[in-house]
Amino acid sequence: MANLTFSLHYGLKIGEDVLKEVVLREMTAGDILDAKEDAEKMVLAPEGPVLVTSPTRFGTELLRRQIVKIGNLSGPIALSELKRLHPADLNMIQAKADEIDIALGLELERLSKGIDGGR
Repeated sequence: MANLTFSLHYGLKIGEDVLKEVVLREMTAGDILDAKEDAEKMVLAPEGPVLVTSPTRFGTELLRRQIVKIGNLSGPIALSELKRLHPADLNMIQAKADEIDIALGLELERLSKGIDGGR
């Protein structure tokens, strides 16, 4: 799947502009690795310091990397900008990213079974 373009209902206000057009892309291996690293934090456990990964933070970090742009604002989108979105718009972006991720998963499954559609 190539990029997916759609419009937000409320948009992201930057100055006087309200940015509504979103472009998403498939995640890459680099996105996954970088998001996992950014979602880690050191905590003290009884056995000493350990790294833990927040699943919520991992998903957020991955999502912001999949955003190519919102309006004229190029991605990856900063966490502070994601936080300023209306919840309905954030849910829409997540749902569209999920569509891309599902399509990618189906393609990977097809390829693993040797069915590549002539590629």
